[in-house]
Amino acid sequence: MSNMEGTPRTMGTQNNVYLTQTYTYEAKSRILSRASSAVGIRLTLVDNIFHPQGGGQPSDRGWVDDIPVSPVRDPDSGWVHVDLAPESENDARAFSEGQVVTAAIDAEQRRLHAALHTAGHLVDALIRPFGVRHVGSNHFPGQARVEYELEGAEVDKEQLADSLREGVVEAIAQGLPISSGEWDGRRTITIEGLATEFCGGTHVTDLSCLTDVSIRSVRIKSSRLKVGYEAAHVALA
Repeated sequence: MSNMEGTPRTMGTQNNVYLTQTYTYEAKSRILSRASSAVGIRLTLVDNIFHPQGGGQPSDRGWVDDIPVSPVRDPDSGWVHVDLAPESENDARAFSEGQVVTAAIDAEQRRLHAALHTAGHLVDALIRPFGVRHVGSNHFPGQARVEYELEGAEVDKEQLADSLREGVVEAIAQGLPISSGEWDGRRTITIEGLATEFCGGTHVTDLSCLTDVSIRSVRIKSSRLKVGYEAAHVALA
């Protein structure tokens, strides 16, 4: 009988490959559970390469055995599941618990998301010395920005923009490494020599992977600072 709750019947540790292997775009995995969800069929994979939307980063676009899927994180268990496209339900009936399948993601999109997320951390690290408090981030293509409460800090927009542009160029030229770690049971991301922050997203290996990083806008309204930016991933051979 299928597990109809969308949660693995046999609890254990799901291997979220995307946390340590940004550039893994395809992998074999075993189906831990097959369930019903609001949109149709939901699978849980033991080795998961899909990043679910969260932390300001959009979800990966991907496939399981060539059938389109959308990753989603269960807010209670923390497990990442994939919902099969509703129109694929007939093709998906053969999926069963224990079956080995091939998971794949859109590689170009993954690299872009990782570049935007890392660039957001870089911009944030350069803004923090101005004495503002980070309150939000958006790493979506075309919408990327970081937001802060001024909390009484006086910020000159032009000075900040110039400082950010100079800092971005210098950090990328140095190719500062990016590493992941853990503190107090939570994952961290470190830009060497700049900052360490809690983060569950995908990131490039070092800042030399970034290109076309620019500060799109610096706005201050109602005691809130919003800094928009753009970024891309360097072309890979």
